[in-house]
Amino acid sequence: MKRNYLVILVMMIAFNAFGEEKIGLALSGGGARGFAHIGVLKVIDELEIPVDYIAGTSIGAVIGGLYAMGYSGAEIEEIFLDIKWDDIFDESISRDDIYIGQKRWKPYSNFNFALDDRFIPVIPQAFISGNNLVNTLFDITYPVSHIRDFNELQIPFRCVATNILNGEFKVFSEGSLIEVLRASMSFPSVIEPFELDGQLYIDGGIRANLPAEIVKEMGADFIIGINTCSGLKEKEELISLIDVLDQTINLNITENVEKSVQLCDALIEPDLEKYSILNFKKKKELIAIGEQAGRQYFRENDRSFLKINKEKIVDVLPEKIKFSKIVIIGNKHLSKTKIREYLGLQTNTSYSKNEIEDAITKTYHSELFKVIYPVIRKKESSYHLIVKVKERNRKHLGFSLSYNNDNELAAGAILDLNNIIQKNSKLLVNIQLGARNEFNLDYAKNFGKHWGIYFRTFPYVKEYRLFSYDSDHEKTNSVRSSEYGGTFGIGLFTRNAIITEAYGYTFRSNLYRDVAEFEDTQYTSTGVGIKLYHESLDDYVFPMKGTEILMKFSTAKKGFYCDKGNRKFYTRLRMLLPFGKNFSIKYKFEYGSYFENSNIIFDPFYIGGIDSFLGLYSHEMSAPIFKTNSVAFRINFLNNFYSDLQINILNLGNVDYWLPEKYLYKGIGTIFGYNSLFGPLRFGVSINDDRRINYYLSIGYEFDPFEFSRR
Repeated sequence: MKRNYLVILVMMIAFNAFGEEKIGLALSGGGARGFAHIGVLKVIDELEIPVDYIAGTSIGAVIGGLYAMGYSGAEIEEIFLDIKWDDIFDESISRDDIYIGQKRWKPYSNFNFALDDRFIPVIPQAFISGNNLVNTLFDITYPVSHIRDFNELQIPFRCVATNILNGEFKVFSEGSLIEVLRASMSFPSVIEPFELDGQLYIDGGIRANLPAEIVKEMGADFIIGINTCSGLKEKEELISLIDVLDQTINLNITENVEKSVQLCDALIEPDLEKYSILNFKKKKELIAIGEQAGRQYFRENDRSFLKINKEKIVDVLPEKIKFSKIVIIGNKHLSKTKIREYLGLQTNTSYSKNEIEDAITKTYHSELFKVIYPVIRKKESSYHLIVKVKERNRKHLGFSLSYNNDNELAAGAILDLNNIIQKNSKLLVNIQLGARNEFNLDYAKNFGKHWGIYFRTFPYVKEYRLFSYDSDHEKTNSVRSSEYGGTFGIGLFTRNAIITEAYGYTFRSNLYRDVAEFEDTQYTSTGVGIKLYHESLDDYVFPMKGTEILMKFSTAKKGFYCDKGNRKFYTRLRMLLPFGKNFSIKYKFEYGSYFENSNIIFDPFYIGGIDSFLGLYSHEMSAPIFKTNSVAFRINFLNNFYSDLQINILNLGNVDYWLPEKYLYKGIGTIFGYNSLFGPLRFGVSINDDRRINYYLSIGYEFDPFEFSRR
């Protein structure tokens, strides 16, 4: 309390006796702990303390930058509470947002690695690239995003970052506000270093986590420091990787903070001992703790000695902007013209902030960019839009690992090459071993970006085991099946609507002895077909909303590399109708038919399993004609946990009956799932007409990622 009275006395003397004395505000870093700055600023606003200069580091730079723009502490609180911080650290693209052309393939890898020019895996610089972060900064600093000189803000501002190339700390007094704030927030190993003017920057806290000396150099006579840094941890507290990383960084931070503290005339240190740098979900608590600390430090009744700054007139952007020039910076392989086409923005057309952000977001959803963000510059009376990009690696290597209680273990690798062989092309080379032995090569060349035509070629070889089941649903024997062939197609795609493809195919299939007494046979078929696909699911395995429609029709005539003529049709409809955020009703319909009464041995439809019919094991039944109807009630609880209660009905046989009383099977079951970072995990249990209980276990992406590519 004595310290508080002394501070107040010093401030009274400074403000009343020396009217020209200036107050500087130094805001430290601290990750989520830095939210406490906002609470202190709310108290400063209430007391009408005149802040003349601001310098900040990391999260303190963001909050300080907003305050320097003219936002009040309460307004900054509202902004930060509205931000979905989990989304900033989740840079995955929802399946319903990606282009329809990418949906020609289902998810196919548990683990993905970028490859360099020598096809050597590249270890990422950090967990996230910071794309969502830099675009969030654009959103909240938009009104002054064109201002280059930070002295022209409502309050002169400085941002601190560390140059990782030479170890020096950089004090930004000008530039693009969103870029310097992003540079200062590059927490090592969590958020990638930020490249700016040929230099790489990381968190400013490495060299100056409480930039009191910066505000002093700006001209401050009285420095208020707000320190939200985490101190050094005890041995027992070093549990996780983040704890060790935080401790390593804090060894240097602690030393530079102690020096800065000596320059502070008023030091506010909220009690944040139990909060980590990643406690973003505790934002309300952290702001409240900062407010409490501010009130304890500045007695609310002593206001008579304070003066109010005269507000500066700041040049803010209009509600809509007309750009005289649009410039692309950072592209290497993609042309500037193509990037402009993805953006869809034109010069001499007025755009709002939301329209600019939507254009950037949709372009990011093309999956061609690691980072893409806008910078606005004012040139005399006109505005230029600078779109800065960092392209994704064009080569990736993915690994898949899947298991189910029917097909056991399967492992695979997939090489993904984008725009390597030709511009606007994709090549997937896949090898799968284990329960399924496969080699797939899928090449597609697109003509167009949002819509257009494409051609594809898809040669493949595969081998797998087929089981036979008795009336008690027990395995009795098995045969081996091998097949090689290919498809060639020409298709049409539109950005968010549909893919349709006309194709030709040929394949040769062999059935040979495994456990069953079976005479080896061969079958050849060549024909043509057409297929159609639409999908708006928000996730492929655990969707909560959206629709999927797949249709395939093919015909083959006996005699032309074809042992038997046939007409084959398959369709699948999946719809999810959401009721609130965490509950959906799912309807699924499948229908397959060879149209006539026939005994198809080599290429029947297989039914049963966790993704087909609950009540049968995977591929337990086969028939040339089948229909299934399924209704499920899906609940999403605890973020990535899901539960389904499903009822399904199956018709199958050799004749295309539509009457429900013919060849009818019923099943009911439940599925519990978890959408992990390494792929989906699912466990199911069902009961069928025979009161037989079936159990299902599925780990990873066990379905065929090339389903649309096949005949």
